[in-house]
Amino acid sequence: MLNGKKIREIRLNLGYTTLDIQNLTKDKKYKTSISKSYLEELERGDKKNPSFDKVVVLARILGCKVDDLIISA
Repeated sequence: MLNGKKIREIRLNLGYTTLDIQNLTKDKKYKTSISKSYLEELERGDKKNPSFDKVVVLARILGCKVDDLIISA
């Protein structure tokens, strides 16, 4: 399961807004985009299991490992 609080924490530490992430993921080098509202849902925990592609894109943009964004059991 994805750790929305961790995503928000890393994003804010980098100085990114949710709109910044949306705009960055529109780049053709990423295979998927993430809307501002979708990211907000992830961070709130309303969406718990996004596609792996979206998690990989988030990790690349946030400069962390995919494992850093996952809640370990």
